[in-house]
Amino acid sequence: MTVVRARVAAATIVAVAAGVTLGTALAPSPAPDPRRDDASPRVGLASGVARLPLPAGWVPLGRRSSLPGLDHATAVRGVHAEVALDIRPPEDPSLLPAAVVRAADGAVSEPHLLQLAGREVWGYELPARAPGKRLVALTLPTTGGVVTIACQALAEASRSAVAECAGAMEALDVDGAQALPPAPETAAGIVLPKAIEGLNRQRRKWRRALAARRSPAGRDEAARRLANAYADAAARLRPLASGEARRLTAALAGLARSYRTLAAASLRRDAPAARRTGMAIEAGDRRLGPLLRAVSRAQPTDRSAG
Repeated sequence: MTVVRARVAAATIVAVAAGVTLGTALAPSPAPDPRRDDASPRVGLASGVARLPLPAGWVPLGRRSSLPGLDHATAVRGVHAEVALDIRPPEDPSLLPAAVVRAADGAVSEPHLLQLAGREVWGYELPARAPGKRLVALTLPTTGGVVTIACQALAEASRSAVAECAGAMEALDVDGAQALPPAPETAAGIVLPKAIEGLNRQRRKWRRALAARRSPAGRDEAARRLANAYADAAARLRPLASGEARRLTAALAGLARSYRTLAAASLRRDAPAARRTGMAIEAGDRRLGPLLRAVSRAQPTDRSAG
């Protein structure tokens, strides 16, 4: 995306989203019909725990979405745009699905922070598949995954499409989840608890083994297991790393290298090298604390997404 196009996108997204009002953009779902076996509230879009009541004038298209990178989402036609709803674990620091980022072919600009019904949302304008069209995507990180609502329309209807997308995000319900503030560290922060839980489990087990074993081969195995645990945690975070999460990933990878150095020193019975490496590992572990806090600082916003 050129600089000029990025600026136009920013102006469109910010100006239109600021003027969206829920009351005029959306209508409630129709009441269930007790004469029907499937009498339940009508939902226009559903993905995972995310539910979007069908706004007035929107109709399901009975097929998968044709929007770039959202081929597995259900397609719905809004008044001015084709719409897709997607929820999944974070796959990219942008909070967009990885397939959407790949489809954009490097044309993902910096996000624009929007306030929609008490939620903080990142907004993007992306390349559309069809000529003469524009694609807008809004991302909402939650404790249940990242929700993406995308709208594609003719270029001359892009402001109305953004308004529809923003109104849909305001009406979104995510059952049992809470909204998180989007930030460069948010994607990594969502997966961090499980990554660190796995690391801590291996760390406790193999640090005890490292302290208890006396043979070079035994200490080598324990140190290598620890190296693998730190490397696995770094690998899990690396595709999502941005901001302070990059430093955290680098620190975890550095500790993995230090444990491999310790393993080699133990195997060759080099006690001075093992002691030096042990001190470096202790220092590295101390540096992890502030980085872990920086990446996990995202807290649910005042308004629940559910």
